[in-house]
Amino acid sequence: MTFWQKFIWFISPPSKDVEKVIEPKIIEKKPVVKIKRAKTKKGKFVADDKSTPNINEAWVGGKAPKKKFKKKK
Repeated sequence: MTFWQKFIWFISPPSKDVEKVIEPKIIEKKPVVKIKRAKTKKGKFVADDKSTPNINEAWVGGKAPKKKFKKKK
């Protein structure tokens, strides 16, 4: 509400006959998944299978993290 809307409401509040129902917006949050390397039962890292280009088996979840670039000085 703007200042003037609050001011007008303060001077003449709405009648009880008219009820203004405001429903809260429900925002669905995506589950946060920690990106980590896939490991075997012995604890060794799993390699990526090149025959499946759309899935990366080396990472849990199937996608590798984005690379961070450093600025050159």
